[in-house]
Amino acid sequence: MSLKMTTIGQILDKNRGIGPGFDFLRIALAVSIVGFHCILELGHTSRHLIGLWYAQYAFVPMFFALSGFLVTASALRLSLKNFLINRCLRILPALSVDIVVCAMIIGPLTTTFPLARYFSDSEFFRYFLNITGWIHYTLPGVFKNRPNQMVNGALWTVPFEMFCYVLMSLLMLSRWVRRPLGVAAFLAVIMGVKLAVDYYHGGLAGDVYAPMPLPHIRATLAFIFNSTGTRLLVTFLLGIFFYQLKDKIPYSWPLFIACCLICAVTAIGHDRTHLTRILSNDFALLLPIVYITCFLGVTRVPLPAFLHKGDYSYGIYLYHDPFLQILIGLFPAAVLLKPLTPVVLFAIGLPVAFGVAFLSWHLVEKPILAMRKKFSFVAKVRGVEDAPATAPALPEGAGEAASS
Repeated sequence: MSLKMTTIGQILDKNRGIGPGFDFLRIALAVSIVGFHCILELGHTSRHLIGLWYAQYAFVPMFFALSGFLVTASALRLSLKNFLINRCLRILPALSVDIVVCAMIIGPLTTTFPLARYFSDSEFFRYFLNITGWIHYTLPGVFKNRPNQMVNGALWTVPFEMFCYVLMSLLMLSRWVRRPLGVAAFLAVIMGVKLAVDYYHGGLAGDVYAPMPLPHIRATLAFIFNSTGTRLLVTFLLGIFFYQLKDKIPYSWPLFIACCLICAVTAIGHDRTHLTRILSNDFALLLPIVYITCFLGVTRVPLPAFLHKGDYSYGIYLYHDPFLQILIGLFPAAVLLKPLTPVVLFAIGLPVAFGVAFLSWHLVEKPILAMRKKFSFVAKVRGVEDAPATAPALPEGAGEAASS
């Protein structure tokens, strides 16, 4: 006698197509990334704690897996035009505010340059290109004496997120968004281009923390297809693939635990320095990460009531980095208290990041979300215009901190 298998699709159907665990997952990931950046901002590296490198390897790809899984539902319902309007209304307003706040408020308050020089420097004007996805990390005279001189290192995911939506647009135009074999073909193309760039250009690798090297085609190909960000494209497509097969993928606690064990053993069982090149090419490890993401997304996990009043994950991800830099400057004695330095910075920085995210949600993101209600299934289900205490549940993308 065989037992009937419960699938991820069946769990979604029971919850009107909304995964009850995605609220928890995107907040947990955003908070975890804040903690990880508290270490990086102080000049530490992922080698300082056993297994910490795996956080860098997994957290942001999990956001992109969320995005791929959940925007597929939108892509199956909407026209391409409405899909892109939906994405732009969700991503660009808060991103634009972040860029303007950093350039026009944080920069002038923290720069070591005279204001006349600051506002006339080409570095100041280039910073606004971040709104287009062409990322620039520095402002004139800002944070130049810090271990990490980037104003907002979290922006590195933005061009990859935009490229993911290009991939989704192609899938929608070809109607392959309904066909798992079509997504598999896209995965094969990405992996093929990656291998070709790696082989024909002598292992050339792109740096995700450098400004996107337009218009240099060779460097741009390496940036997109042979860098840390390539994992984001792969996990996005795997998220789409998992959604397409949601009625066949089991919702299984034993399988979830097995995937967690694989990740744990990988994280603590090796020296990061010996795995750098291996993992940059080993995408098989992303499969358990994507399953863990989808499993937790459809699993009901309780959250404090106040976290249901808004989708704060995008703001936490988007704004936390420059405010951590400010705190390092304001409280050097506190954050330099070794060996608890990152812990102290996290204890101070997380409430600040949450406060800024709270303002961003209620003053910027939520009003825009009401405008897109006609395009968004989640906005309709949650009644954004009629029920202010609710929040959307489709986390999409790392650049937007996985928020729909």
